[in-house]
Amino acid sequence: MRSFRVPVIGFVAPSGSGKTRLLQALVPVLTGRGLRVGYLKHAHHRFDLDVPGKDSYQIREAGAEQTLLASRERWALQSQQTDRGEDPSLEEMLGKLETDRLDLILVEGFKHSAYPKIEVHRRAMGTPVLYPLDPDVIAVVTDDRLAGNDHPPELSPDDPEAIADFVQHRMHTWSPDTAGLRAELVCYYQWLRRHGCNDSHSGNASVCVGDTFWVTPTGACADTLEPDDLIACPLDGPSPEGASLDAPLHGRVYRQQPEARAVLHSHGPYSVAMSLSGQDFRPVDFEGQSYFERVPVLSVSYEDYLEKAPEAVAETLARNRVVMVRGHGVYAWGETLDRAYKWTCSLELSAKIYVISRP
Repeated sequence: MRSFRVPVIGFVAPSGSGKTRLLQALVPVLTGRGLRVGYLKHAHHRFDLDVPGKDSYQIREAGAEQTLLASRERWALQSQQTDRGEDPSLEEMLGKLETDRLDLILVEGFKHSAYPKIEVHRRAMGTPVLYPLDPDVIAVVTDDRLAGNDHPPELSPDDPEAIADFVQHRMHTWSPDTAGLRAELVCYYQWLRRHGCNDSHSGNASVCVGDTFWVTPTGACADTLEPDDLIACPLDGPSPEGASLDAPLHGRVYRQQPEARAVLHSHGPYSVAMSLSGQDFRPVDFEGQSYFERVPVLSVSYEDYLEKAPEAVAETLARNRVVMVRGHGVYAWGETLDRAYKWTCSLELSAKIYVISRP
């Protein structure tokens, strides 16, 4: 499973083992300790959240692929599975949750996915334990004694406080595996160079995981950059030596735009050319207008750039996907690196179309 922003712990067992009953006892303990808990359940059969006969039910039955029910207390989105041959993946479903509002995600099921799991085992079920064949099982909640000494920690189903202690300890020791994300960041930074949005040493890029963001080093060469060259920066606090001079700007963007997980800074020649007028850019092509409609252009003096640009850019990106800085290129944020890259490349193409279409 790819890196995820908050800890994810699953509860797995054969049907009828008491997973749901255990979670019903555990969740109030965790929320009583101040944790914001998300819950994801894998269902093995068809289910319905709507009421037959209601307007929304009839509209969905008539063929709407997505229906959103909303009230002042809650909202629920139902999306039809167009490919009914396969269950949705755990990673896909986790991506639907609003992690900014959560400290922990508890999952019921998805036992074949690779992620930390607590097995629930009841002696009366007569089924074998799962942990010997699943290295991702980190504990076993059981009313029986596990054989031998080579087994995960045992927890009692009658002691939700102890299970909550174990979960919180796991949360405190949890940290996302950033190796994959750092390699992905290098890839996208090199693509910006390869496709003409940067020269060999211009621009910078970052990706945010939890309270840390990884940024390209100052003077980085896209052609030779390696994942281990990236600099880890605290979201709140001074940037370490060697980090991009734009690192404070990236940190400020993440603080003011909580949905951002990636920030790319590029120097596409057409985007830079369009910014020189100092006027906001309004794309003339169909895709450009669909994506942006208007792209703000900021004027920041080169002499005061490092001091004034972080606040100006971050405040603008709190309301926009992209921003141009006069004579200094584009900053774009995204929920993923791929999304930030899309906005960057789409803007450069729109700027190119505008320039070459002028008489």
